[in-house]
Amino acid sequence: MAEANITKRAMAESLKLLTKEKSFDKISVGEITDKAGVNRQTFYYHFKDKYELLEWIYDTEIMEPNLSDIGFDNWDEKLCHAMNQLREEKSFYVDTVRHADEYLTRVFLEKAERIFRSAIELVGDQIPEQNRLDAESENMLARFFAYGFCGTMIEWIDTGMRESPEHLTRALRELLTACETAAYKYGSGEIEL
Repeated sequence: MAEANITKRAMAESLKLLTKEKSFDKISVGEITDKAGVNRQTFYYHFKDKYELLEWIYDTEIMEPNLSDIGFDNWDEKLCHAMNQLREEKSFYVDTVRHADEYLTRVFLEKAERIFRSAIELVGDQIPEQNRLDAESENMLARFFAYGFCGTMIEWIDTGMRESPEHLTRALRELLTACETAAYKYGSGEIEL
């Protein structure tokens, strides 16, 4: 298992180095394997294509370290940390968002939607049964927040990460706090839709 991760890491580092020379969409699997010193068969043993390698990089370097034990009380700190990590290798992440945006958007949306669905279910557990959203409405709400969140993050990356992570996460925290307050007020019958 450790050897597999060493090989994957070598290919990931090769891809990162290559994006300094040309855009992600112009890089071939052959170039990745040549730079990593592995053969194409080894690449295809681990990944079906360069997009899956790219997803692995995002997952292992950004998502997994920052999504473990995420909750209502710390999500903004975790997000801020992830954004600062993205900034450390800014040119790589900007390039891949610009040249693999459709793929990354789909991947990000799937992951964000699961996270928001879990959060909505947690809030729903605190609302009286008669005021809870039905499953279809919960799914729609999770999708809505996932699109908003992913769109914001992709735009932030695509425009060169100019805004500070602290400023952006503070703004998102304020927005989600307002939504959470509205959900509680709706749940208690204080407001109606």
